[in-house]
Amino acid sequence: MKLDMIGIIVENMEASLQFYKTLGFEVSDVAMENYVELVSENIRISLNTKEMISGVYGFEPQLTGERIELAFLCDSTDELELKVKAIKDSGYKVFKEPWNAVWGQYYAIVLDADGNYISLFCNGLKEN
Repeated sequence: MKLDMIGIIVENMEASLQFYKTLGFEVSDVAMENYVELVSENIRISLNTKEMISGVYGFEPQLTGERIELAFLCDSTDELELKVKAIKDSGYKVFKEPWNAVWGQYYAIVLDADGNYISLFCNGLKEN
């Protein structure tokens, strides 16, 4: 068994699409009004509206709290900083600006359109 896709329930499909496109995801051939699959080199993400998920679950999901964090590996400190800048320039929030984490990675935390915590990191530290 392998993890094949991560599903994210979203309030606003267009805002979520723009955020994940800013991260570098592309929309796959599977795209409908209430369900869109995004692809990158190593992972698929599905964006699912609350309305669509309500039809599947039989109740409206409650979208509160810090339930899960996605972490994306960047190739370099420069790439990480460019992603953070693009996210900020697109009007999304940066929760924690890039820093040298004590566990030996250069790290930043941003919020997607629904306020989910998204980590961007690269192995190694940024030299001052």
